[in-house]
Amino acid sequence: MGVKRVVLASAIVAGSLSLAVAAGPARAAEAARAELSDSLPAAEISENGVTARIAMVASTESPSMSAPMLEVVVDGATVLRIEGVASGWDTPQGTIEIVEINPANDTPEVVFTSFSGGAHCCTQVHVASAGKDGKWADVDVGFFDGEGGSFVDLDGDGEAEFRTYDNAFLYAFDCYACSSAPLSLFAVTGGKVVDVSRKPAFEQAHRAWLADMERRLPEATRDFSPGFFTGWIAEKAILGEGYEAWETMMKAYRGYADEGFESCPETRPDCEENEKRTLAYPDALKMFLKQQGYL
Repeated sequence: MGVKRVVLASAIVAGSLSLAVAAGPARAAEAARAELSDSLPAAEISENGVTARIAMVASTESPSMSAPMLEVVVDGATVLRIEGVASGWDTPQGTIEIVEINPANDTPEVVFTSFSGGAHCCTQVHVASAGKDGKWADVDVGFFDGEGGSFVDLDGDGEAEFRTYDNAFLYAFDCYACSSAPLSLFAVTGGKVVDVSRKPAFEQAHRAWLADMERRLPEATRDFSPGFFTGWIAEKAILGEGYEAWETMMKAYRGYADEGFESCPETRPDCEENEKRTLAYPDALKMFLKQQGYL
């Protein structure tokens, strides 16, 4: 086998890891939500004075393709329109959901997702939110692997957090299915997206995520899995247990036939091919975790 390549960029990749773990309370069952399909080419939902409408339109980015369009209506007036990403599919796609994300304003938020499709598919997430002045704005949360994630009030303070996983870990040291990724949490506050993954209030969510990951630990230790250990060590590091996890990894690593991994310099994670060097897994892993902010 040739030298394995580590992808250090936080690229969006195909497939999806499961978010169905006990990392916090589920979204409220009564939350207004709609998803487009062949049988539902357009939809409208309302809650607490906010109406969200979604339908397919000609894409402004790719006029030959269609994309979902969100329209937010308050008191009979359109306050915001957001165009989603085109997938190239004939099937209508896109979801809308009305969620209480920011209790500081007088209205709930509208979460709008659309799916790019293709071999390297991902979900684009937008949040429509009213500011203190009553003006509505589009908060672009970003592109995420697979189904993206979900807004959940993990600490019970009335403010929902976006729960997903760190996409940088997918394919980083192994195949997609062989990889694991630490839990990532984001708050949408004041029109900005803020990473709150390391706030102490979310320790329980991280513990639940870690417990789900560790179901693979015996197998990953027996048949050494660099993709698993990379994400597992990062999750343990968030909980202050990185050293312990590293020692466990090194004990399992001793019987691993390490062919080396290509790595960029610490200060240039998106380097050119001629800047890369081949490192043993522990050295490449340490570099990667530093670049991604886990060490």
